[in-house]
Amino acid sequence: MIPTWMAVVGVIATVMSPLLALGGVALGAYLTRKSDRELDVWRHREETMRMVRWAVEQILAGDEAGTDAGVVTLRSLMRSELLQAEDYDLVAALTAAVAIDRIGSAAYADIAEQGAEVVEGDSADE
Repeated sequence: MIPTWMAVVGVIATVMSPLLALGGVALGAYLTRKSDRELDVWRHREETMRMVRWAVEQILAGDEAGTDAGVVTLRSLMRSELLQAEDYDLVAALTAAVAIDRIGSAAYADIAEQGAEVVEGDSADE
């Protein structure tokens, strides 16, 4: 005959092993999803900064078509889902500094949107 404590340990082990396995799988899935989200943020930031560098290079090159392409790229990037909230102020400041200083605020407003008012400053002032 099996002692009672061994029977209790056997039942607990039988019940707990699938639950522990399920918990391990759930924890693994959670950690995988978390790392995937972090990697996605990193990839978006890398692509954003690559586009910003390209646009600024185009604007500073001095070619009129390149300048227009750079400004349009920066403005489009500011409206896109690719730009993260943490990077918005940086891109907005670059757009204002490079585009307005390079081509003038009136031309910048024409490229950005018809009838748009150009306001310099960061979003913390709002």
